[in-house]
Amino acid sequence: MFVTRFSDLFFVEPLAYLPLAVAKRSDIKLRRAERSDGPRLCELFRDTAMKADLHLTVERDPDFFALYDLQDVDTYPFVAEVDGRIEGLGTYLARDGYLDGQRVRVGYAGDLRLSPKVAGGFLLGRNAAGLFEEASSALGCEMMLTSIIASNTAAERALVKRSRRFVEKPFYQKLDEFDILSVQFTFRRKPRLTPLKVRTATDTDVDRIAALLAADHEQRPFGYVFSAEELRRRLQRWPGLKIEHFYLAETAEGELRGVAAVWDPDAVKRYRVLGYHGSMKWIRRFFNVGARFGGFPPLPPPGEVLRYFYLTHVSIVDEEADTMAALVDRIYADFHGRSFHFFTTYLTSNDSLAPAYTRFRTTPLATHLYLVSKPGSPYNTFTLDGRRPGVEVALL
Repeated sequence: MFVTRFSDLFFVEPLAYLPLAVAKRSDIKLRRAERSDGPRLCELFRDTAMKADLHLTVERDPDFFALYDLQDVDTYPFVAEVDGRIEGLGTYLARDGYLDGQRVRVGYAGDLRLSPKVAGGFLLGRNAAGLFEEASSALGCEMMLTSIIASNTAAERALVKRSRRFVEKPFYQKLDEFDILSVQFTFRRKPRLTPLKVRTATDTDVDRIAALLAADHEQRPFGYVFSAEELRRRLQRWPGLKIEHFYLAETAEGELRGVAAVWDPDAVKRYRVLGYHGSMKWIRRFFNVGARFGGFPPLPPPGEVLRYFYLTHVSIVDEEADTMAALVDRIYADFHGRSFHFFTTYLTSNDSLAPAYTRFRTTPLATHLYLVSKPGSPYNTFTLDGRRPGVEVALL
């Protein structure tokens, strides 16, 4: 064992990051973001990096809006200005989806970044109700999903906690506690024996993949509306996503039992290492010694990026862990030694697919999934009842 604490190695940024500093000020101007704001928004993302033993920053250069453009969504980004300079941002998105088998508008609230000049519950408490109402009206949705890293207590206090001072602020109903799971590339592992055949897809598989995704998501709360046309649109619009990046698990008779795709988001988002501090200085030394002998990439020096990809478009018939394991084993084997440090997926609480990852070195990042709606809305008491939500972690 070369690393004593792998939990320090890999990190996924919170969807809402708030510095601990609090600035109670009333000279803040809120407005809808414009394309011309892109360079400053990229700068704000980089500047609000979370400082820990592994110091990382998130980059959205060269185009802050590119991550939204690749999706079939309507957007309502907003910024907070002080003396004409953007010091905060957030984004509301909405798309068509499913709820209890019916087509609805599904919203997302995310990418919240506040500099110390505007951070704290005062800004959010005072303006959250108005922003949510404006965005909901513009996007045509009554509720929005959002995620907050469990350890981000500042965001939990500012967003979730109810206050007598701000009774109209949106209501946050916790739906689930899930893990954003990073699977690290360490030593080589041969795929386990399986009766399933795992192969990469070709153009002739688009209709089959789309049919599986469509049937799966129609049953999920907040599932995506899939079709062969939508899948082809994603293959054209998502940078670096090709049909051969889809892995299929089939029976000997050719029945499709599961699908998972590999997507490298480097063109629209990446993590850059700013420094190693405390225990991470020693962990990196030992880890890189192991990398030299194990054939996996060493941790990059400060100034370079962590290389990773997402598992996307994951649908498994009957939620069978063995099917997921067959796909994960093949993907790990295919991408080992190809410069990637890890890949990312997510697991819900009590996830039936969790056994697929037990043989690998993983780091779970505890995250809370919320449904946001107006106080008094029927969505204030909505529950998943153990169902898997239609969440694509790569797009959060």
